[in-house]
Amino acid sequence: MGIVAYNLFSAYTFQILAFTKENWMLTNTTNIYFVRHALPDYSWADDATMTLTQVGRDDSLAVLDVLKDISFDFCISSPYKRTLQTIEPLVSEKKLKVHTDERLKERVRGDIGENGDMLLKKRWENFDFHEKNGESMNSLQQRNMKVLSKILEQNRGETILFSTHGAALSAMLNHFDNEFGYSDFIRLQCFTPYVLKISFDENSKIVDKKEVLIIDKK
Repeated sequence: MGIVAYNLFSAYTFQILAFTKENWMLTNTTNIYFVRHALPDYSWADDATMTLTQVGRDDSLAVLDVLKDISFDFCISSPYKRTLQTIEPLVSEKKLKVHTDERLKERVRGDIGENGDMLLKKRWENFDFHEKNGESMNSLQQRNMKVLSKILEQNRGETILFSTHGAALSAMLNHFDNEFGYSDFIRLQCFTPYVLKISFDENSKIVDKKEVLIIDKK
């Protein structure tokens, strides 16, 4: 009987320890829902105030639909109008306070002329390269990662809504996985809006990644 009792106690203890570890991992997991903005009016001259098209406004309701049941602890966004408009229906529905940070704005576009595609590929081949008056991928990545790193440190264990841009999101994804490159960026550029959920552990390492919404405008 003594041996049986010991075995039962050991199994019970193991279950308690396993349950405690699982709960600890859950409470220390930070879930971030990255939202790439809906379709904007690309003919708009000023990047910061570029507004969504009517199609983009309609598609922003899809963001509301897929995220309306999520309980968010914190919301942050690029200050650009199109990112704010994309999450506006969701923010309004859930009465979220939106924090903005200038460092989350899209890559500064320089003098591209007729060579847009060539320069785009070159920027992905060399993160230090930038066109005249433009911004390099390194610069874009560093300023966005400063904000994201602070969130992962200060908002650990929380669920975050993060409204962003295509190149900015791609630069952050490349930070965590340097295999994420030009072809991945091109794929993502067709998705507008796009929602990607990433779960981070207590060491700010990615433990799970899931595409929640894809609206392909290819």
